[in-house]
Amino acid sequence: MLAWYLRPVNHDERREIERALHDGVQQDLVALCVRLQLVRSLVESDAAAALRELDELHRDAHAALDRVRALANEVYPALLDARGLPDALRATGARVDAEGVGRYERTVEADAYFFCREAAVGPGTTVALREEDGELRVEVAGRSATFPIRQPPSAR
Repeated sequence: MLAWYLRPVNHDERREIERALHDGVQQDLVALCVRLQLVRSLVESDAAAALRELDELHRDAHAALDRVRALANEVYPALLDARGLPDALRATGARVDAEGVGRYERTVEADAYFFCREAAVGPGTTVALREEDGELRVEVAGRSATFPIRQPPSAR
């Protein structure tokens, strides 16, 4: 089991992740491999066409990488670990009011983040974060939740 597990992922979520990997990422990579074989055959017969195809492959590989990053962000956003809850929420396009909110235990930040995601946080949404009485209080889209702070905020 991974050390950073956050919350149970249900079977439907697992199927969605598998589908996104299979129908998206895997298909992108298969197509890139087929096209690379084509470029290999073009190198000797039409070097200019091979170079054009390589440029296009380069763009397509970056697009596939962006899709992988987006999928990984759905599973667990790297920005959450790197910069904390307010910045991870801002990356969704939400307006975040987090005066005086610092860093917390990884599970607290992740639970709060996924609560916001399930409340459909995104562009134009306002999220209020407050630390009160040993708890992190989150308000978003008419919903609120509190998360016990199990250890003092750290400077991580």
